[in-house]
Amino acid sequence: MDILIGAGFKTLPTPFKVGSIPFEFAAMLVGTDKAPDLVVIIDTVTEKEERARQKIGGLGRALDAVQSRRPVTAIITGPTPGEQTLESISKVCRVLPVGTPTGPSDDSLLRDWLAVLLPLKVPDTSAVAADPLINLRNQTDELGALIVGAAPRGARAVQDVLRKRLETPLKAAIATLSDSDGDLI
Repeated sequence: MDILIGAGFKTLPTPFKVGSIPFEFAAMLVGTDKAPDLVVIIDTVTEKEERARQKIGGLGRALDAVQSRRPVTAIITGPTPGEQTLESISKVCRVLPVGTPTGPSDDSLLRDWLAVLLPLKVPDTSAVAADPLINLRNQTDELGALIVGAAPRGARAVQDVLRKRLETPLKAAIATLSDSDGDLI
């Protein structure tokens, strides 16, 4: 609950009414702004699987009846219910079985499980990013620097740089191996 409240979710009173039908779960929260989810927390230690399945099914039908467009997420704490119960609940809403957190060391694991409900942490973009071409130029040899320097001008410019770079030593080698008429010795 603390993690979700810290992310901007608001607790709802219990029992919570949809239309005129009251629903009571271990807790209910509603997202604000960009997180419109209705979050239902089911504690499988105190709630029987069959009853939890019935309540979620009823909640889904009631929300459909009032034409709610709010997505529903069921967070299941405690022992994980059977496969059939999870499949049944997942037909009505998103299901996040989080198990039984035992202490502060589980906080990171719990945040991972709840990540779909939490806002993304975007890194600060105010710092100027390094120019990758300059970094590449600094890390390459002379030929690499020539290629990187020609790359912004296009493929043809890179081909020309490579051709010139290869032709120069070849012409010098041919000149040393040739006689005065240009024939190879």
